[in-house]
Amino acid sequence: MSGFPKYQIGDRVWRAAFEGTAVYLTCPDCGGTGRLRIIFHDDTQASIECRNCQRGYNSPTGQVIAHERAPRVDLVTISGVEIEPNQVRYKVSAGEHAWYIYEPDQLFDNESDARACAQDMAAKADAKERAKVLTKEKDTRTWAWNASYHRQCIKRAQHDLEYHTAKLNVAAIKAKEKVPV
Repeated sequence: MSGFPKYQIGDRVWRAAFEGTAVYLTCPDCGGTGRLRIIFHDDTQASIECRNCQRGYNSPTGQVIAHERAPRVDLVTISGVEIEPNQVRYKVSAGEHAWYIYEPDQLFDNESDARACAQDMAAKADAKERAKVLTKEKDTRTWAWNASYHRQCIKRAQHDLEYHTAKLNVAAIKAKEKVPV
């Protein structure tokens, strides 16, 4: 860093930014169905809910939320400068008691440079988010755990059903026998 900061308090500069709007994309895991089909080693199949397009405790929707970003440039006035040994940041007022801090690479002397930077920022943010949307979010449990857990529950329920059916059959036989008086 050399000498004084590039901009001074009161300077009018162009700020590069972007704004996003939410869009819904077809879930890349379930293809919009909200369900996944899994196959176990013994070729049994199960259908489970897709966790990628599920929000909180709600059912899967078949869609994931992403954002489309549009570049934006604003003419702003520098209201403060923060100088540290290896860094300069600029404050821009946004009302009586609010301000924002910007790095030097977000501020420009002319609108065309700011617009080019804003377009680059928006494109990079879009690419980063699209890459994230196409990968599975880090869940606390994997699909394999989810499928194995429910398969175990089904086996346990089948065992319980057989056990309780046998007990009921024994009770029905005993109920028909007359007790001697």
